[in-house]
Amino acid sequence: MNSENNSRTSLFLMELIIAIFFFSLAAAVSIKLFVSAHTLAKSSTELSNATIWAQSLSEAFYGYNGDIPKIAELFPSSYSTQDTIIIVFDKEWNPLLDSREEAYYEALLKTETADASVVYSDVTDYGNNYSGKAVKGDVAVLNIQNTEVVPSSVPEDKSMIIINYSVDTLLDQKESE
Repeated sequence: MNSENNSRTSLFLMELIIAIFFFSLAAAVSIKLFVSAHTLAKSSTELSNATIWAQSLSEAFYGYNGDIPKIAELFPSSYSTQDTIIIVFDKEWNPLLDSREEAYYEALLKTETADASVVYSDVTDYGNNYSGKAVKGDVAVLNIQNTEVVPSSVPEDKSMIIINYSVDTLLDQKESE
């Protein structure tokens, strides 16, 4: 009778160990899935907000033909120079007015004026030749939470860039064929 109880106890303990192992494995997989879902949701939110701010800067660029002082008037929390606008955000995407210590993100528009023939050299293959001046710009939204200095141009470190593209506009609208 004693050996029968030992056998049942051993079988019960073995079943209990297998059940604990199964639930531990399921919990580990579930935690990994929750962490990856959280990371994906965070990066999706980051990309969505970056796209909105980049689009806003691009539309302002086209609306004011690349005129930085006029564009800066649309974004009162921005820092601007003759050819650059920088908007710094906290981790909730609220523009920061004074403190850069809490900066997590940065939206950047950097422009330069060049000959239209150079800016639009890629479309000369289609029979369009432009003359005069054009303004070209780089729009970028950066993740700057782990940097010491707020960049004033698009950095070489591509890991900081959330979204980046170029914009351009012809200033004097002269087109010769």
